[in-house]
Amino acid sequence: MRKERKEILLHSFPLLPDSIEEQMQGKGALNFCVFLTEGRELFVRCYHRYTNGTLAERQRYVFAKDGAVRYIYDEWRNGEKWSIASKFTEPRFAAKWYPYSFDNTYCILNASAYKRSDVRYSRLDKHNFCCPIMYLRLYVRHPNVEYLLEAGYAHLIEECEDYYGGKITVNVNHRVNLKSNNLLKMLGLNRDEFKALSGWEKQYENYLYYRETYPKYKPAELMEIVHAYGYEHGTLESNTAMSGLSPLRLSRYITSSDITPGMYSDYLRQCRELRYDLSDTAVSLPHDFNAIHERLSGIIKYRADEKLRGEFEKNYQSRSVLEYESGELILAQPKSIEEIAAEGGALCHCVGGYAERHAKAQTNILFLRRRSEPGKPYYTMEVSRELKIVQCFGYKNNRANNPKPPEIKAFEKEYQEYLEVLKNDKRNQRSA
Repeated sequence: MRKERKEILLHSFPLLPDSIEEQMQGKGALNFCVFLTEGRELFVRCYHRYTNGTLAERQRYVFAKDGAVRYIYDEWRNGEKWSIASKFTEPRFAAKWYPYSFDNTYCILNASAYKRSDVRYSRLDKHNFCCPIMYLRLYVRHPNVEYLLEAGYAHLIEECEDYYGGKITVNVNHRVNLKSNNLLKMLGLNRDEFKALSGWEKQYENYLYYRETYPKYKPAELMEIVHAYGYEHGTLESNTAMSGLSPLRLSRYITSSDITPGMYSDYLRQCRELRYDLSDTAVSLPHDFNAIHERLSGIIKYRADEKLRGEFEKNYQSRSVLEYESGELILAQPKSIEEIAAEGGALCHCVGGYAERHAKAQTNILFLRRRSEPGKPYYTMEVSRELKIVQCFGYKNNRANNPKPPEIKAFEKEYQEYLEVLKNDKRNQRSA
């Protein structure tokens, strides 16, 4: 947009309708962006309402076919107080010297006005953008982003919101070719690939990664890998290297066995530790995965030596801080390596294979019990050294028509908050 046109538009802003001004009346601090039209341009006037109800207009914007412009208000300037801003950003409603913690969120009034302007096809009201103003600027520059929204690829419009640093950006994923107005060419897909991704659009980047890594596979075959491994690219590479099996065969096995890539990785590590022949598909692709996995967990558990038991005992006291109680649930640490193996046997899952890592403080295994039955296995939890819940499963990893109940999900959320407190306490101790 030419500078001369920006100057003209600065003096072309529509007046604020009384009905809109009434909507902004009240007490308490709030921010508003009012959408208005005059011709084909979309005008935006941004207001801050102080706690006493006083309104102050902070910034203005115009969006048109030939570009977008932002105007700022400077009460210290002589003469004209509105001027063209050198930077285009999301609205900031605080004065320059105000602390960065100022709440710059805002609500849009008269939002439907955009449908009568040059940005009427932006589909702004169809998606919950964190940074609507920056998105509109992107749309003015690249109207073809509408195709992404319409086709289910809105996630490729990436928002980076950082009010603390004052930088808010909206960009399109680097995989998208914005120079083309053809959706398939924009995405770099052919018709078969586009059809295969229908309903799985959020796996677009994973699909492209696997297509580049395994170029001989057909779209439907690549989608089988996507469904099985998703973002776990490194896990797939590790699994293929250890098992000697093709990515497609592994993906089909994982899907048909209803297991996760992580569970299969644990199994392969167990086989290598026990020096089993993974070139034998009876070993690498067991018929009853859960039964074999648990059996190996038990074998490995009974190989624990005195040194490992010594490490277990050494780390026992330091783990007491991880124990927790809430309502009818109790979270306690195992008292011996044998208890971890027994837990896996009772709940028919693979926790026995984690005994060594727990003893060496490489991870933390905890038992979740009902207060009324403290000795009866109920759920088993793994917590990382970084104090994050890695997994929490009950009988047969909750794959026996026994979905995780709400009480466990609520407990996990509450316990993770407790872990965050522990993590902050550790940071404070290190910095003291």
